[in-house]
Amino acid sequence: MHILITGTSRGIGKEISNFLSKQNHNVYSLSRKKIKIPNHIACDITDLSDLKKKLNKIKKLDVIINNAAITKTSLDKFKNFTKILETNVIAPYFISEILLKKIKKSQNPSIINISSINAYQAFPNNPGYVSSKAALNSLTKSLALDYGKHKIRVNSISLGYISSGMSIKSFNNKSSKMKKTSRTILNRWGKPKDIFGMIEYLISTKSSYVTGQDFVIDGGWLAKGL
Repeated sequence: MHILITGTSRGIGKEISNFLSKQNHNVYSLSRKKIKIPNHIACDITDLSDLKKKLNKIKKLDVIINNAAITKTSLDKFKNFTKILETNVIAPYFISEILLKKIKKSQNPSIINISSINAYQAFPNNPGYVSSKAALNSLTKSLALDYGKHKIRVNSISLGYISSGMSIKSFNNKSSKMKKTSRTILNRWGKPKDIFGMIEYLISTKSSYVTGQDFVIDGGWLAKGL
């Protein structure tokens, strides 16, 4: 399959990219940072003109995985809020729309938006990130409806705490790590490999009747009460 993944310079995006490449898929990786690997595209996903130019390099496409996201970018709360929404919500919409003509030609087209449990629960001092992930889940449903006529399935995956990417500092802090571990039912942090099964399912024909859905992978965080 021909797969585009955004935010592949590090963290979860890099892990997913490496995994799918090893499964013999043709992976296009996209990130702001230039990386010397095959089929890598260096691009600012919040710049529409840059996106249109760079994504034109992709000739064939079956899957889009909108993974790129930020949680903080500026000390100015107004700039921070705006930039987070541009990166986490607007960019996935831009990318999906720009590549619509190409992905709809696929025999099994699928778009996966990587979201977060922050879409369901408000965590402190980050209204931009919380709002962006809730919006991304709603965008997923909207695109699923609009793209359904092209047989394109659109789903999202809401992640809990994974020991990679933007959560790595918290994972490496003993106190923070234990606090978040105890908040899950499975009593552990997730690993990048815990995501791979859902990715494989959503890009395969096994999920041919699944669209507009959000799949939570959080070790039971949202389900846990007392």
